[in-house]
Amino acid sequence: MAKIDLQIPSLGDKFIDLRDSLSGDAYKWSFERDLSSVNLLVIHHSGSDGQNPKDIADYHINTNNWGGIGYHFLVSSDGLVYYVGDISTARASVSGLDEQIIGIALMGNFVSDKQPNAEQIEATKKLCDFLISYPDLSNIKSWEFVVGHKDLPNQNTNCPGDNWDVWKGKLYGEGGNTQDTINYQKDQIENLQASLASVTGQLLNMQETLGEKEMRINQLTNKLNNKSVQNETVKRQDYTLTLLQALYNLYKFIFLPRRGSTDSIGVE
Repeated sequence: MAKIDLQIPSLGDKFIDLRDSLSGDAYKWSFERDLSSVNLLVIHHSGSDGQNPKDIADYHINTNNWGGIGYHFLVSSDGLVYYVGDISTARASVSGLDEQIIGIALMGNFVSDKQPNAEQIEATKKLCDFLISYPDLSNIKSWEFVVGHKDLPNQNTNCPGDNWDVWKGKLYGEGGNTQDTINYQKDQIENLQASLASVTGQLLNMQETLGEKEMRINQLTNKLNNKSVQNETVKRQDYTLTLLQALYNLYKFIFLPRRGSTDSIGVE
């Protein structure tokens, strides 16, 4: 079991480790991974107001039938950061990309003009700053690697809320609220889309190849079956000829006179 303990000095006692106290498996589910496979920090909202970490974990386990909570971190409206899923594990927050991301969920539902408050944004910023500088997350080099859930390809979601494009500027601050960062993120997303398209193309090619092989196998099977029928027909013909030859030989033995026989007509 992998277990990566974290200390975040900038958060002090506002960083709370709940991995051992929440329901479900914080260390193995859904699967373990090397931190070198992590490419993005992904911002979510939990989707409901008034929740606590236990509520979210119970919902993921009892309603979604998952083995544990789907995020790595939760950030509350009073600026508390909860460590809920070990970062050595992929969780369940970004369809098709879980092995590449660390999921950070701000607790609340940020739709209809609602946004995280200043404490929540500040705590999330400190968490991201720490993860960007964390040595083992070698691919997370700057705020350019922090994105919203709905920014990623093939995600049918409004997460982290209607106004993400507004409050992400507050979150990035000087760390990432630049046009260069936005352009870089677009490039990253386009690269992910290209990767997914490439994988899809490879799968289609494999299906086509398998279809051709299956057709060839069927052709060979039919040929073998036809040859077997032909062989069986020849065997039956040989058997019939042999039987006729035997009957003819028996007929000659019984009914036809043999040379030198003393039983021939006219001999005394």
